[in-house]
Amino acid sequence: MTLDQDLALIRRNANKVVKQLNRQAAKTINHLATKARNQATKNVAKDIGVPVKNLKGRTRQSKHQRATATKLRAQLRVNVSPLPLIRLLESKANRVWEGRGGIIVGKYAVQRGFIQTLANGRTHVMQRAGRARYSIDVVKIPLRQPLTAAYQQALKDYPTELQKELKGRLSAVFS
Repeated sequence: MTLDQDLALIRRNANKVVKQLNRQAAKTINHLATKARNQATKNVAKDIGVPVKNLKGRTRQSKHQRATATKLRAQLRVNVSPLPLIRLLESKANRVWEGRGGIIVGKYAVQRGFIQTLANGRTHVMQRAGRARYSIDVVKIPLRQPLTAAYQQALKDYPTELQKELKGRLSAVFS
């Protein structure tokens, strides 16, 4: 082989190594994003007394938001809007208990609460807030603060986790 052929072979091999490195880095980033999502939703669901299934659907990662070999960045979109209390009744474990002056759904007690089908056809847990004419509100569980805190906590160790995971993947590939 001539010197030019040897250099071309070395360049091809170097390019293969770089491609494999980027591919493994993308897999690692996607794995850590999924892990953070699962950990955060599980912790929040436990804290606020909501089934994990209801919160998992609030975090999305579409195909183009995943990390690839050319774009080493993953993106999670989290819906942090309040969760209507009626969504707890989708689970068979939660039932409505009616007592004096209110109802209990899951671990949430609603004073002056009732269940009503609205004009748009949806059923909601409503609460009387005062004596004014239209002082009825849909009861919702706030999620902005718990979800934000849980994701920040899950991603706190991200650099060390990334380093450790990437080291393991690369040692498996290049050994």
